[in-house]
Amino acid sequence: MGTTMSDNAFPDALPPQYKLHWYVLERVLGQGGFGITYLARDTNLDQPVAIKEYLPVEVATRRADASVSSRTVEHDERYRWGLERFIREARTLARFDHANIVRVLSVFELNNTAYMVMRFEEGETLAALLERRHALGEADLMRVLLPILDGLELVHNAGFIHRDIKPDNIHIRSDGTPVLLDFGSARYALGHSRTVTILVAPGYAPFEQYYSSGESQGPWTDIYSLGATAYRAIAGRAPLDAIARSKGILGSTQEILVPAMVVGSGRYSERFLKAIDRALSFAEKDRPQNIAEWRSELGSAPPVSIPVTKAATPPPSLPARPAPRIALAPMLWGGVGAALVLGALAALPWVLPGKPQPVVQAEPAPAPAQSDALRRLSALEQKIADEQQKLAEDRKRFADATREAEAQRRQFDDERARSAQAARARSEPKPVARAAPPAVEPPPVTPKLAPPAEVAAVTPLPAQAASPVDPLASAERAQARGDYSEAAKILKPLAERGNSRAMVRLGDLYLTGQGVERSDELALRFYRGAAELGSNEGQQRLGDMYAKGRGVPQNNFHAYVWYSAAARSGNAAAKVEQERVAATLQAMEIQQAAKLADRVARPAKE
Repeated sequence: MGTTMSDNAFPDALPPQYKLHWYVLERVLGQGGFGITYLARDTNLDQPVAIKEYLPVEVATRRADASVSSRTVEHDERYRWGLERFIREARTLARFDHANIVRVLSVFELNNTAYMVMRFEEGETLAALLERRHALGEADLMRVLLPILDGLELVHNAGFIHRDIKPDNIHIRSDGTPVLLDFGSARYALGHSRTVTILVAPGYAPFEQYYSSGESQGPWTDIYSLGATAYRAIAGRAPLDAIARSKGILGSTQEILVPAMVVGSGRYSERFLKAIDRALSFAEKDRPQNIAEWRSELGSAPPVSIPVTKAATPPPSLPARPAPRIALAPMLWGGVGAALVLGALAALPWVLPGKPQPVVQAEPAPAPAQSDALRRLSALEQKIADEQQKLAEDRKRFADATREAEAQRRQFDDERARSAQAARARSEPKPVARAAPPAVEPPPVTPKLAPPAEVAAVTPLPAQAASPVDPLASAERAQARGDYSEAAKILKPLAERGNSRAMVRLGDLYLTGQGVERSDELALRFYRGAAELGSNEGQQRLGDMYAKGRGVPQNNFHAYVWYSAAARSGNAAAKVEQERVAATLQAMEIQQAAKLADRVARPAKE
C-alpha cells in the first residue's frame, strides 16, 4: 500500500484505497485549515462513511510513511494540544444522535494523528440549492429551519455552540431533509489559550465573533447566523457584514442593512420577517437568547425530537445573561469554507469597552420616505446583481460563439487549401515526360488533355473527396445545427482516446442532457480529464462544477484552484470567477490554492 499522493488538488491527502483499520479511502471530499475529509467504505458494514483526518496545515505535514507530524520542534506542543482537543471533542459530540445533526460514529488514533468517522450524507448544500433557485418560499425555508433548530437546541443544552452556521454548512439530503455540518470552525487557535484565531463567514457571523474570546458568545450567536442564512434565502444575497454594520453603530455611518421586513415584503408573512430581523439585531442582548424563544417568534411549535443517546438538561445559567463560558464543538466536515482570520480585531482601537452599543433592528419603523428609499435601494441592488449575472451569461455566449466561428473558419481554410492543392496536382504535367531519353523531344500534347481551368470545372476532385475530415470539426458542426446525438456519437471515441477538446464538448452534452442522458457525474469525469491534460476550458468547467456543487460536493477551495489554473492559461471567464470565489476564502487557503493551481496549470510531460 503506497503513500504517494495521487491527486494534485490535495497533495497532503492519503491515496485512494488506503486502509485505516477496516475503512478503505475512496476519494477526498474536502480540505480546510484543520484537516482533510475523505469518502471511505466501512468494509465491516459495507456502507459509505466520511472520515476527517486531523492535519492542521499551519503546523503539521505529511511524511513519506503516511504519518503526520509537526513541521518543527517549536510546533510540536501546538500540534499535540490540537490533537488532544480534536479527540476529546469528537467523543463529546458522538453522544448526539439526531436526524438533523451530522452523526459522529467513532474516533481513533493512527499515523500519529486522529480520524473522526461520520455518517456520509448524500445530497447538496443549501448554498448550492440557493444558487440554483435564488430564493426559497416561507414554507420551504421553515422546512429547513425548524429541524435544524430542533437539533441545535440539543447541542446548546449540552453547552456547545456551532459558531459557523451558513448555507455552505447546511446539507440538504436527497429526501429533502436538512442536516447541520462543520461544527466548531471558530475555535481557539492551535497554541496557547490566550491566543485566539477567529474564523468567520462574512455576512453570517455576528460582531461578537470578531472581537471576543467566547464570554460574549452563546446561543444568540448561532441564532444570528441562522437569521443571516434565512435572510440569504429571502433576499437572494447575504446580509451586510457585521464589521460594516459596526461603523454605523459607532457613529461613522448610518446602519445600512436593509431589513428583511423590506426585502421580503409581500412575499413572506410579517411575523416571519420580524423574527428574522430580531435574530439579526446587532447587539447580543437584543436577539432571542435561546432557540425556544426564537422558535416561538417564528410562529411554530417545536417539532418532535429524535432522542439522543444521552439527554442533556440545560445548565441553569445558559439561557440567561451573563453567559457562562461555552465549550467549542469540533470541526466535522470538509474545509472552513468562506472564512476570515481576524484574531487581531480584538485590539482594534475603535471597539468600545465592554459590549457594543445596541441597535434596534427587530422591528424597524422607518418613516414613509425612508421606507421608500430602502425599497429603492434594495431594488437597485437586485437590479445590479441581475445585470451582473446577465453580463456573465452574455460573455459566456459570446465566447462560445467565438470558439464556434473560429472552428468553422479553420475548417473552411483547411478545405480550401485541400481543394487548391488537388487542383494544382491535376494541372501539372505528368512526370512520364521526364523519363524519356534526353535526346528525344517530348511528345506533343494529346488533345485528350483539357486546360487546367476546364479540368477543374468539369472533373471531380478525387483527392479532395478522399482527404481526411476532422472528426472534431464534424462533431462541432453537428452540435451547431442541433444534431446532438450525432455530435455525441463522434465525440465519445475521441474523448476516450484522450482528446481534451472532445472531452469538454462531450462534458457539455452530459451536463445539459443534449443527445445523451443528463449526468453531472459523467460531465465531471470528462471535464476533469480535459483539465488534467492542461485544457483551460476543462479547468474552467471543473471550477464551475465545484463552485456549483454539481457532480461533486460544493467546495469553493477546489473551484478556486481550477479557476486559477485556467486563468493562468489566459481564460478570461475563469479569471472573473477566480476573483469572485476568492472573496469567500481565507488568505491561507488562497495561498495554498495558488500553489496547487501552479501544479495543475502545467501538467507533467512524462
